[in-house]
Amino acid sequence: MPQQPSLPTSNDKRYVADLTVGERVRSTFLLMRCDVRTRQSGDSYLVLELSDKSGRIGGRMWDNAEETVAHVSSGDYVWVEGVVDTWQSNAQVKVDLMRPAGEDVDPRDFLPASAVDPAEMYEQLLELVGTVRNPHLHSLLDKTFSDPEIARRFQRAPAGIKLHHAYVGGLLEHTLSVVRLADKVASHYPFLDRDLLLTGAFLHDLGKVWELSYERAFDYTDEGRLVGHLLLETEWLSKRMDEIEGFPPPLRMHLMHLLASHHGVHEHGAPVVPVRPEALVLHYVDDLDSKIVAINTAIAEATASGEAAAYSPSLGRRIVRRGWDDPEG
Repeated sequence: MPQQPSLPTSNDKRYVADLTVGERVRSTFLLMRCDVRTRQSGDSYLVLELSDKSGRIGGRMWDNAEETVAHVSSGDYVWVEGVVDTWQSNAQVKVDLMRPAGEDVDPRDFLPASAVDPAEMYEQLLELVGTVRNPHLHSLLDKTFSDPEIARRFQRAPAGIKLHHAYVGGLLEHTLSVVRLADKVASHYPFLDRDLLLTGAFLHDLGKVWELSYERAFDYTDEGRLVGHLLLETEWLSKRMDEIEGFPPPLRMHLMHLLASHHGVHEHGAPVVPVRPEALVLHYVDDLDSKIVAINTAIAEATASGEAAAYSPSLGRRIVRRGWDDPEG
């Protein structure tokens, strides 16, 4: 049998966003979807979705479907050869060859990532932890963010898989922003318990490090589907509080309230609604940060497409990108 040619390395990566109709494709992608379908003739073909950090593109593989799916499946990095054409007015790849990619794959080519270095953001997070003066809350935060596994996961996890901060480092970026917003509100309203509010801001989405899968594609883990991040984080934090000598039961109850109510309303998954000032503030700054990112994402999409507006699924409306002082407006 003739030797297979070696696969090009990730340095030869051709990104989805740069593909043009008629182009011959030879590159590595993350296989998001690989469904076997049957034509009227009885022959099998594949319906595909290929992705990298720049976007996603559909695909069809008309020949060798059964042989191909014996070696690749959804979630794999795959080497693809084919041609970009159109299907129902959308660009897609007509795939001639698809096989497992070589070992020289850089995951950063395939998952969107924060523009800010996660290590730098984590240092900033730890600096803010140092400003929490309550010894019990400070000890809880220190136990949490000095844990090597938490540190690793927290710097990689997205805050969501679609709606906001859906990129590597997104959870950390979102958490840091919510903490800073909470700190500003606490300085405006001196009656708020700053330490309690900031601790809630630091920990409100901690459970997402276990709820979400983010090693290859963004998805939910079995834990995430069955339990959810609210229960995952409260279970983990409850054990950490048990380890802190003399942790006051009323303080524990109030912190748990902040975490349990931060989604704001039952319809959004909150088991209880905010009934304390710090809980109400945490809900609104969390909601504000997610919505600002959603609106900026829509504006960026409109700008990239040259359109005046773009639809935001998270906000349920079209977002207008041009302002009153825009020369094109």
